[in-house]
Amino acid sequence: MMLAIAIFAISFAACRRASGNEQRYDLKGVVVSVDKRGSTVTIAHEAIPNYMDAMTMPFKLKDEWAFDKMAPGNRVQATLVVDGLRSWLENIVIMQVAVDESSASAARSSVGPKPGEEVPDFTLVNQDGRRVRLRSYKGRALVLTFIYTRCPLPDYCPLMTDNFAEIIKAIKNDAALYAKTQLLSVSVDPEYDTPERLREYGAGRTTESGAQTFSRWQFATGSADEVKRIATYFGLQYFTEADQIIHSLVTAVISPDGKVAKLYTGNEWKPAEIISDLQNFKQQEQATSKEKPQDKPSEKPQAKIYRAVGVVDSINEQRTTVQIDHEDIKDLMPAMKMPFEVKDKSLLDQIAPGDRVAFTIQDLPYGLVVIEIKKR
Repeated sequence: MMLAIAIFAISFAACRRASGNEQRYDLKGVVVSVDKRGSTVTIAHEAIPNYMDAMTMPFKLKDEWAFDKMAPGNRVQATLVVDGLRSWLENIVIMQVAVDESSASAARSSVGPKPGEEVPDFTLVNQDGRRVRLRSYKGRALVLTFIYTRCPLPDYCPLMTDNFAEIIKAIKNDAALYAKTQLLSVSVDPEYDTPERLREYGAGRTTESGAQTFSRWQFATGSADEVKRIATYFGLQYFTEADQIIHSLVTAVISPDGKVAKLYTGNEWKPAEIISDLQNFKQQEQATSKEKPQDKPSEKPQAKIYRAVGVVDSINEQRTTVQIDHEDIKDLMPAMKMPFEVKDKSLLDQIAPGDRVAFTIQDLPYGLVVIEIKKR
């Protein structure tokens, strides 16, 4: 039985800078979960006239006091404010009801990996329909976030995608940093977000074109279980409501050695923060290289060599990179289409797109490099 205990209504002076384009809608509904860490509350709301149908969705709150008062089962009234890519609730009124405190406590928190923890080798399917493993990105900094292409809230998935686009655009000006960075957007809607849909969604956003479109920013999905495993590991909460996915927000920065460097929850993080993280990796690698003794070359570990076969997909205009649709590379990565730097431009003199080739790659500190390539 639901027993009304109290009504909280607190009005705060506006603390957000209005853009002049704000739209306001009345919202009524029931609290489903509260994620104080992610600064969101999920509400099963009634239809909002002239804006959206009844559904269950996460919202940002303007009034932080409400996180300590809300619990699953509360009926609420609020004003939904939409301002460009941002949206939030304000003027909240809570009709508090008796709730299971243990359930409420669990709903307020999520569990994620700790910094320094090695990330498991999760398997997904990319926008080309290729199986990919997280270990295949080892040697590069990996920035991973979760989205779904039908997400209707501008400050959720669309904002995450816009942030990634800004990151990729900024680091492209630094060739060394760009070559050592990989972005990965993972869909939590595998039933709808097929590889084909992800490819269409991402094609106009990666700043690259042609065969290089997804060379530094990939989009991935998988089976429901595969997506659930990776989402759960990173502390992402999500569930399906009608044709919408209700989810929190988590963005992970993974160091080139495959360990968790930082987790950003919610949508308050800025592209500049992650760009700074990536630059720190670059500086750490440069410092490590300088510290290595130069007078004992015999003590340096030998760079690993891998041999593979595949079909040349494309060669960039500068003839410094070749993209190869390759078969499984033993002890390195599964079959996929991937760009490789070449040790010397002359290696590509007799090679053209469509050629089936045998090639040798060397695992150097700054990435995988083709040191030999021949037609088969």
